[in-house]
Amino acid sequence: MSDFSLAELKLLALQETGPCVSIYMPLDRTNERPEQETSRLIHSLKQAEGQLIEMKVSRIDSEAILAPARALINNEDFSRQPREGISLFLAPDFFRYFDDNSIAIEFSETLTVADHFQIKPLLPLLTGSGQFYILALKQKHIGLLLGTRDTIKPIHLEGAPHDIHEALGEEMSDTETQGRPLDVGDHHEKFGAYDPGHKEKDRILRYCRVVDTVIHKYLADSQAPLILAGMEYQHSIYREANTYPHLLNQSIERNVEHLQAEELHRLAWEIVEPIFQQARENALERFRENVHNGRTSDQLADILKAAHLGRVDTLFVAEGTQQFGKFDPKTTSMQEFNEQFPGSVDLIDEAAAQTVVNGGTVYVLPPEISAQLATIPAAILRY
Repeated sequence: MSDFSLAELKLLALQETGPCVSIYMPLDRTNERPEQETSRLIHSLKQAEGQLIEMKVSRIDSEAILAPARALINNEDFSRQPREGISLFLAPDFFRYFDDNSIAIEFSETLTVADHFQIKPLLPLLTGSGQFYILALKQKHIGLLLGTRDTIKPIHLEGAPHDIHEALGEEMSDTETQGRPLDVGDHHEKFGAYDPGHKEKDRILRYCRVVDTVIHKYLADSQAPLILAGMEYQHSIYREANTYPHLLNQSIERNVEHLQAEELHRLAWEIVEPIFQQARENALERFRENVHNGRTSDQLADILKAAHLGRVDTLFVAEGTQQFGKFDPKTTSMQEFNEQFPGSVDLIDEAAAQTVVNGGTVYVLPPEISAQLATIPAAILRY
């Protein structure tokens, strides 16, 4: 499994060796019979094989494309692990998958077999209701959570120490190991008022630097905001250790030891929602300002041409909309179809993919926001 990032999204968008199979499938984490969820995935792969054959791909080549996903599903460890959703991307000599351990977003069940991967369901992770992280500074360990507007999930950090003693045990004397600098007792846990001494601050700072190294490695390709949650004295110490450039100044100053994830999510969303909204509103205002100078377009064919040439700076698409068809970037000819069939693509998705590949930004707008634009999709052009 890959960790979702802008780099991974660009890798999917750049895949030119088709055919490309994109599968999005929500799963029931609470199902007491996980084999039923596995059967759904097997059925989806069977449907994909049928569509590949309809596209004149040989049965041998079709089976080769789908083989990595079938091997994954047949893996006992994979089958036993509960998950709420999975997305799979398969092409000749290419396989990626993401589940709710790496992406925190809900999507509808979709199967697409075309010349390009379908990436539009992933775009909200980058803008609007995009991803953010919460670093919970608990007294005996530190936890990272991944959130969106609607979801919050804990992240397993490979190589992260379980607690301060595991991280610094070899550095501490027998006298030091008897103390617990992050465990400050019931009184301070209740009121959050604690000022550790110099030796304790030094130990916590060294621990935070170990944690920061792990966090920074995990978030290396991310631009998602990171929010600290913990008691006031923990914030100042962690900020001294932090090297992640997108750590927000605003934070959650609460003892989070017994705070439910849902409440932590609510508090964090109050901080990041205005940030996401402001970025979107700024982009919409730029669109309005450029309408009369030839630097915008609301014609899909023109947007596709511009996106392939790297001219789209910002693209606005409506949530849940699709337009199937074919676009030839060499002749710039476009065909639109009323329904999907093997080999056709979602033209809006293609425009979004090319925008991302060329360094542009895509906003997936909910209905109440997309109504602000006369026609959508719409784009701000670089030139």
